[in-house]
Amino acid sequence: MRKTLFTYATALLAVLTWSPASDAQEPQQQDFYPLVLLGDALEVCSSMAWQRCSDTDWIDRDTMRYDRYVNLSGPYVEALLDDANWSPLRRDTRDDLKEAIDLLRDRIKQDVISERSFTEEFTRRATQYLYQQLSERDWNLIIDHLEMPVPSDADFGVNLTATKSQVNIDYMRQILSQAQQVSGDETPHVLVVTAAQRDSFDLVNYYLQAFAGAGADASWLPIDVAVAAAREAQACEKLADYRASEMSAFRRDVVHADLHARQVAFCQAGDALTQIRNADVLFFADGNPDLLRPLLVTALNEPNALAVGIAERVAEAKLVVAAAGKAANVMTSQAMVAGGSSREALKDGVHATRLPGLGCHKDDTCPRDLNENSVTYHPIGGAGLFRWGSLDTRMGVEGNHGRLLRVAATNRVPLAVGIDAETALLVSLRSGDFKVAGERGVFFASGAQQNERAVAATFHYLMAGSSGTFSGNDVSAVTFAESAEVVQVEPTTNFISSRGLYDSLRLLCRDRESIEVKWEQFTMTLIGGDGVKTQKAGAECQVQNARIGMQYAPSESF
Repeated sequence: MRKTLFTYATALLAVLTWSPASDAQEPQQQDFYPLVLLGDALEVCSSMAWQRCSDTDWIDRDTMRYDRYVNLSGPYVEALLDDANWSPLRRDTRDDLKEAIDLLRDRIKQDVISERSFTEEFTRRATQYLYQQLSERDWNLIIDHLEMPVPSDADFGVNLTATKSQVNIDYMRQILSQAQQVSGDETPHVLVVTAAQRDSFDLVNYYLQAFAGAGADASWLPIDVAVAAAREAQACEKLADYRASEMSAFRRDVVHADLHARQVAFCQAGDALTQIRNADVLFFADGNPDLLRPLLVTALNEPNALAVGIAERVAEAKLVVAAAGKAANVMTSQAMVAGGSSREALKDGVHATRLPGLGCHKDDTCPRDLNENSVTYHPIGGAGLFRWGSLDTRMGVEGNHGRLLRVAATNRVPLAVGIDAETALLVSLRSGDFKVAGERGVFFASGAQQNERAVAATFHYLMAGSSGTFSGNDVSAVTFAESAEVVQVEPTTNFISSRGLYDSLRLLCRDRESIEVKWEQFTMTLIGGDGVKTQKAGAECQVQNARIGMQYAPSESF
């Protein structure tokens, strides 16, 4: 294992630190950062997500796709209830589902309704009991089989100017700004990868139109684990079957017939490396890390040709890589966080395996000793671009600090980096220089150590507008942000699944040398004092060289 890890890291490091003798040197601008890591999904105003819009008058229901529709009539339901879709242990649930659909259909007196309406109806009244028994796979199976084909004359409508969250627009501008330094073109080419999503077709046109609206020439790279499996078996004509077995995505060839045809053609003759060589930006959309990682890492846990090709383009300063949300986790060469909760990490440790599905206990698919919230990781890492440590995202929103610290300590990873939602970390892969952009901050933890019930580390927290350098096993040359956006949420002490760490951290900026916070059966200790630097930014507290400890302390242990 250690030898493989060394080989993996050495291979990618050699590529990323290679300095070509030709004129293809990294641009000399100080603001060139070819790796852009977003702490959450890229979300802008669209006809399918009007909640993100400050104005919806622009949505044209005659020409734009504004909802998914399901069909409750015979052919759709019969295909859903087929024995092939349900294991013998789930046939009783299947039979209850038939009764529930009949009941729902009688209640609403319609065959075709929106997915939103179907979900609202299914989760209340007489059918709510069944909904609560369904696993994530069950629900995906139901929606996929009932979903009607997307009309060929309707497309996503995207309106950047009506987007409520300005930070998402700023993300796109940051990405395209880096790309313009690579290409010298005001209209850079963005290549979108949706492979981390269970339904890799659903948001293709959304991302293409979003980047086009921001001033890019955008196209789709039709790779996913289903394509990889079909290619290996030389059975691209059976791509729909591989999509079901590898991704738990069903009937996507019917619902998205045009995208399916494009993916079949790519499976048969497409060349991902050629498309990447013609791109200025490679954008990985948010999704499941376990779906994205196999496209970049071999079965022997070494970077595959695609990962090396990407690294070469980055090293030649000819490609910018941007990754959003959990896809950003995959960019590391260190232990890769797949998912799970800090609660489970502190109680039961972390596990080197794939992430269990949500509701896996409902259909008896949870691996032994794991549950739907168990923290899982891949010890050998992912794409290998970020060589300094492990990565995690949505830190403050979900309180992911505990799971990141556990993964780092378990694998003796010297540095762990967690990016808040509404935040971007921009990194120069050659120099290690970085800056934080957006509206929140980035959590850095070095030297994480643990015992059975506790984990501790030195940490820093820097807000948007700060900068520094990754050097050795830590960060240096840190410049604090002078100001920051005020977080418009009620303060909380919940550091397990919310932003309680950051709210507690404010006390260090008020000259408190130590803080102890309890939440349910967990305790968090923050230690400042000598050698610790602090600076306020807005209502937040930035720190450098503080200490953090998190402990699972059930009452019966006292």
